[in-house]
Amino acid sequence: MKIKEIAEKKDKELDKFINDSKGKLLKLSFDVRTKESNKVRELRAIKKDIAKALTVKRQRELVAEENKTNKEKK
Repeated sequence: MKIKEIAEKKDKELDKFINDSKGKLLKLSFDVRTKESNKVRELRAIKKDIAKALTVKRQRELVAEENKTNKEKK
């Protein structure tokens, strides 16, 4: 998934995406370790998507914090 697609999601959708992806990651990593699946590349892709989503979430938090600080200065 591209970062633009992730950034377009609303906060609740982003949280749901992160939770769903973590669940997929857990199941897939278990399957890979028990040799039930051979999808190591998909495992990497899910990890990257989670990292992208967490980055977008953190950026939003920082912007909100910065806006709050700017309002307090005025």
